[in-house]
Amino acid sequence: ISLIDRLALFASRNENGVPKEIDLFAIFSKQISTIVTTRDDVPVEDVVSLQVSLINLALKCYPEQVDYVDTVLTFTEQRLQSHCAKRLPAHSAISKEVLRLMTIPIDHYNNVLTVLQLKGFRPVLQKLHFEHRRDISLHLLQNALDNKTLIKTQDEVNSLLETAEPLIIDQEDQPADCEDPEEFEEDQSLVGKIINLFKADTPDIQYMVLCSARKHFGLGGELRIRFTLPPVIFAAFSLVFQYSQLAEEDDRWHKKCTKIFQFCHQTIASLAKAEMATLALRLFVQGALVANRVEFEQNETVAYEFFTQAFSLFEEEVSDSRAQLATISLLIGAFERMTCFNDENRDPLRNQLVLASSKLMKKPDQCRAVLLSSHLFWSSKLRENPEEECRESQRVVECLRKALRTAGQCMDPATQIELFVDVLNKYLVYYELGNEEVRPRLIISVCDTHLERPGI
Repeated sequence: ISLIDRLALFASRNENGVPKEIDLFAIFSKQISTIVTTRDDVPVEDVVSLQVSLINLALKCYPEQVDYVDTVLTFTEQRLQSHCAKRLPAHSAISKEVLRLMTIPIDHYNNVLTVLQLKGFRPVLQKLHFEHRRDISLHLLQNALDNKTLIKTQDEVNSLLETAEPLIIDQEDQPADCEDPEEFEEDQSLVGKIINLFKADTPDIQYMVLCSARKHFGLGGELRIRFTLPPVIFAAFSLVFQYSQLAEEDDRWHKKCTKIFQFCHQTIASLAKAEMATLALRLFVQGALVANRVEFEQNETVAYEFFTQAFSLFEEEVSDSRAQLATISLLIGAFERMTCFNDENRDPLRNQLVLASSKLMKKPDQCRAVLLSSHLFWSSKLRENPEEECRESQRVVECLRKALRTAGQCMDPATQIELFVDVLNKYLVYYELGNEEVRPRLIISVCDTHLERPGI
């Protein structure tokens, strides 16, 4: 081992390297193979240590000979198989040496695609205990992120995710309760980041790449998909914008955008089924906003479907009072930005949002939500004229009056004062914006009526 290491060090320091006529790797590989096969008393950990020195020699003396590295890994896997048919025990001397062997090509090449081409890499990896397989998988993914190695094809995605399988799906030798929650979240966040490296040369191939990623991540179970599927969805949303930029070159881009939204819809629905209603709701809202921005043939239909799915999740799954107010505020704010709806689709959604605002659990929340919903009748836009905001003055005043009545129904005087100030501020805002129905006389009347109440 010392001789091999010294020769490797000499080759790395000498500009001329090893003479071409001398194949040190072949010489030492043959000698090591002879020793190992003829002597049964050589411990397996020593065999692996020899392979560690040999792989260092190959990488330093013959960096372009990837097949030399593969030869070392294949030989190692054969010796491990003869020593232990199953997986190696964790934290054993053999496992530590195998870990050293596996990390060397990753750190040397700094290119996961080169590592994945090594036919012996995965078989050796499979011999390790779950904990060590996970460590190598993390090291592999982190190396890809650090070096920004782009994954451009379906085959490369499949190869990478199959190699990093200990992070993607449950393993048969995985301990039941060994995972630290914070460590698990960090690991899965790292897996989610790898989606940023999936960059195909064309949008069509990119779609297939995302489909492959979705297939692998979908097998991860409820604990993992909350970290891994959202990045896939956002990558698909980004792909929609790529197709819109190629509208003049691809006459089928409308249908392709619709297909991507179907892909996103199915993926988000799987999160909803896994009892991640809040996450699914926000993704549906994001999908509606993306469909609103890209003017393909079915964008109004898609936006309406995504928005109604989000609203359905709000009605069926959101029960906490604070979450209800936050969610209805999100829905109102998103709808206010929508410009793709005509009257037929816009009016039912607006009315449902106002109705939902008035049915929140707590009166103060009702008041604040109804105040917010008044903007739906003042600053929302129509598909026919997206530059012009609607100005339904009477509907705005109806919302303000409803909020005022709701504020008056609160039992706590301090809360009632706070809500009254909020409503009065909103009256003043609409007065300054030129709402014809909000006159000075109306504002004075509102103040006089509430100033007469006890405690105010």
